[in-house]
Amino acid sequence: MLHTQFSLMTLRAIWAIHESGSALKAARIVHRSQPAITTALAGFERQLQRPLFVRNARGMSPTPDGKVLCARVALALAHLRNAETYLATRRNPRTALPFHRLVHETQLAALTALLKTGSFSAAARQLQRAEPSVHRSLRELETLCGIRLWERYGSGIEPTPEARELARHGELCWSELAAGLDEMAEQHGIMNGRVSIGSLPLTRSRWLPDAVTRLVSLHPHAQVVIVDGAYGELLRGLRHGQIDFVLGALREVKPARDIVQTQHFEDQLAIIVRAGHPLAAGFDSSSDKLSPGQLAGLSWILPRVDTPARRRFADFLNFKGVPWPDRAIECSSLVATRALLLQSDHAALLSVRQIGIELETGLLTVLGPPLTGTTRAIGITTREGYRPTALQQKLLDLLKASAGQL
Repeated sequence: MLHTQFSLMTLRAIWAIHESGSALKAARIVHRSQPAITTALAGFERQLQRPLFVRNARGMSPTPDGKVLCARVALALAHLRNAETYLATRRNPRTALPFHRLVHETQLAALTALLKTGSFSAAARQLQRAEPSVHRSLRELETLCGIRLWERYGSGIEPTPEARELARHGELCWSELAAGLDEMAEQHGIMNGRVSIGSLPLTRSRWLPDAVTRLVSLHPHAQVVIVDGAYGELLRGLRHGQIDFVLGALREVKPARDIVQTQHFEDQLAIIVRAGHPLAAGFDSSSDKLSPGQLAGLSWILPRVDTPARRRFADFLNFKGVPWPDRAIECSSLVATRALLLQSDHAALLSVRQIGIELETGLLTVLGPPLTGTTRAIGITTREGYRPTALQQKLLDLLKASAGQL
């Protein structure tokens, strides 16, 4: 975890040196002594095993590695300033302290661990620190923020919305530094960085695997992490910097102001059943359509509530004048949906792109053409201001190219 390796004071000092061109001037900016600034920089350079600045007659100039890292440090510190701006709307300005300048990495780490584990003792175990030390860090953070960060309910605690938002900015800060370390390696031709993709159901069968396969053939040491889950979980990971981008159906209304949706293609849904389904015998999908009576008689496997596919299904039934099914299974897992289709006479509304192999092998079949009114926008969701590393950009380029071939 980066917050256990690098200090925010050191990051502030590095940025101040970059901006001022002098350790002495940087010391005044960050309110530290010049020897402390010089020592922090030297220790950081030893950790990285690369010089970040060169000393000359005019002061200190960043090396190519220093330029790359300082650009990311600027973005990382901007997240802390954004957190301070957020706090300013919720605390007494008369008692406000300069959060972005005083917050410590151990405080942010304690808050993140508390939110993830739900208790002080579990947070201490995760951080491998004594519980009183974690308590102290969180109390200091509360004082610095000037607001409550959690409430007690009996023997448990509940983090406040302000605590969750503060932790989000902290995690984004560290994600920028991680990207900076990857970019420094990329400058030296080392493409072993990390790219984390949130994958919604449609993208898991072909679009994402095709692009990732091509990426790792070009860069075998790339660290690719594919995370699947419900949209809400992936969105949270994206907004916290744990996921770089999310692939799948785009939302008609953005669920948060700080995300960007980019459409790459459109997709339609079709009615899918097992090859041995009673309605499949003699059915010509290129010309035949199910009647409203046949649709009403089907047992359905439905998409999750509040998904684009579920809304499209409701629109289709309304268009056909078919009542809502009274025999239905709600399922968000494509693997489970496939198994249910193969073992029963249920029908599901799916994209043919999701079940290409099953259609080719004759295990599943399509009842009719793509359904009217079920078109969905498919694309990539990123954070506002997201700046990909070279490795991440390469995968984005491959995804864009693959989308044109689907």
